Amino acid sequence: MVAGFRSWWENIRKPRDAVLITLLVVLITLFVVILLGYTFHWDWTGLSQKTLWDWLQLLIIPAVLAVGGYLFIYTASRNEQRATEQRTQSERDAAEKRAQTERDIALDNQRETALQSYIDKLSELLLHEKLRESKPEDEVRKIGRVRTLTVLPRLDNERKKSVLQFLHESGLIDIGMSIIDLDGADLSRAHLRVANLYRADLRGADLSEAHLNWAKLGGADLGGANLRRANLRRANLSETHLNRADLSEGDLSKANLSKANLSGAILGGANLSEADLSRANLSGAILSGANLSEADLGGADLSEADLGGADLSGADLGGASLSGAIVTPEQLDRAISLQDAIMPDWSKHQGQVS
Repeated sequence: MVAGFRSWWENIRKPRDAVLITLLVVLITLFVVILLGYTFHWDWTGLSQKTLWDWLQLLIIPAVLAVGGYLFIYTASRNEQRATEQRTQSERDAAEKRAQTERDIALDNQRETALQSYIDKLSELLLHEKLRESKPEDEVRKIGRVRTLTVLPRLDNERKKSVLQFLHESGLIDIGMSIIDLDGADLSRAHLRVANLYRADLRGADLSEAHLNWAKLGGADLGGANLRRANLRRANLSETHLNRADLSEGDLSKANLSKANLSGAILGGANLSEADLSRANLSGAILSGANLSEADLGGADLSEADLGGADLSGADLGGASLSGAIVTPEQLDRAISLQDAIMPDWSKHQGQVS
């Protein structure tokens, strides 16, 4: 019972509840007095001389003031509660933001530490273990490859570029003299814009969704590499080996792919608009759905290539070999030139496109 009374008292201590209880007590008291005065004819009270309208007039102002006071206190209490909740939420958000910032800083520090540790260890292998002079079967090469493949997944996209540039500038991934095998290396989403990777050996590397726009990849070997959805816009891929590479859905618009080896490459849905593919080897390549509008395919080898659904509007196919290629006459009609091209039926085209 005591506990129940205490709970009741705690509740009425709230301002709006106290006003409401006071109002109810006053109204009940007035009602009882009026009822008894009319019932027992208490003339000394003067109740018998007042009509119901008189009582209404008498009670309207106190009732309005009481209700108005209650509403004011109730509104103020609600506003204060909302303000308190907003402050609490703001403090919670600020605390979470600080915690996230601290986590991001800690993670960034871990990545930087991992990168520096990797460079230090590879430098030690180069200077003290003669990594550059090692033979393919030497243990030091295996250690270098394992360290490289292990560190890459732990790094962010910018630091992956640092690893690749370090390997390239140290002469560890040069074509014909490659010491660190990057087959299966995680370079996905790496930021390699304007990177100089001339004649780099990147065979089998995972470069999916990597940013390689404006990159210098001339003469590089990307055979079998995963370049799905990679951005190679305006990249220099002249004489690059891309045979069997997956370049599907990638952006290669305005890229220089002249004399590139793309035999068997997967280019389905790729954007090759205005790309220079002159004299490129695209034999057996999958180009279904690719955008080849205004591309330079002069002298390119497209034999046995799948061009189903590819956009060839404005493309230059002069001197190209299309023998055995999967392509419709309607697609070829959109090309700007087929002069001296070998047609899918192995006949030689004469003159310009009609």
